[in-house]
Amino acid sequence: MRVTRRAFGTGLLAGLVGTTGCLDVVRDEEPLTFEAVGARPSDEALDETGYRHHVTRSEPVRETIEIAGQSREVELLNVLVECDKALELGPTGRLRAAAFVAFATPSFEVLGRRFHPGDRISTRRLATELSSKYDELSIGEEVDERTFTVFDEEVDVSTFEGRAVLGPTTLDVHVHLGSVMNDADFVVLAGIHPQRLEGEYGNVAVLAESLAATVE
Repeated sequence: MRVTRRAFGTGLLAGLVGTTGCLDVVRDEEPLTFEAVGARPSDEALDETGYRHHVTRSEPVRETIEIAGQSREVELLNVLVECDKALELGPTGRLRAAAFVAFATPSFEVLGRRFHPGDRISTRRLATELSSKYDELSIGEEVDERTFTVFDEEVDVSTFEGRAVLGPTTLDVHVHLGSVMNDADFVVLAGIHPQRLEGEYGNVAVLAESLAATVE
C-alpha cells in the first residue's frame, strides 16, 4: 500500500492562510523556505511488528498565498517516511496490505510567534486529505479513538473505516490517524491495515510510540 506524493502537504499548507499574524511574514520579498526534520519508527519496533522501512523522501510543497492583499511564495520541505508489511490474506495470497506513514511538516517562528500548518487540523480533516490524494483509498466514518504516547505526549488517535484497492483486490481497512508536535515539526502519523487483522492495531501503536526524529 502506497501513499501518493503530497498526500497531506497541500491541505496542511492551507492552514497558513487562516493563521492570524502572518502579514509580517509575507511583506518580505525573499522566498520563505522551511525544512522539517522528520520522524521514523525505531529499528527495534520494525523488527517487533514485522514492518520494513520502505522509503524516506522529501516532499516539497510550494504555493503562493495571499493575505490582506499581499502575495507571497512559501515552500515547506516536508519529510515522508513509509513503512509497510506483507500479510497473508487467505485465497488472495500474500500482499503488502499494511502501511505506516509518518509525515512531518515544519513550523517556524517569526517576530516571536510560532506558526505551523497543523494548528487547526482535525483527524477528520486529515482523513479527508489522505482520501482525496490517494485514489485507491476511500475513508468513511470514525469508529474509535484511543490514546498513544508519542514524543512523551498523549496523542488522540482516531480510527476510521475505509476501503482500499490493491491490484485486483478490494479490502475493508481501518485507518488510524493522529498528529503531534515534535520540537519544530508537526508530525502526522497514519496506520492502514485490513479490518480482519485487528492485531495490526497494536503494531501501529508500537510503531507510533517508537517514533524518533531523523534526518535521512
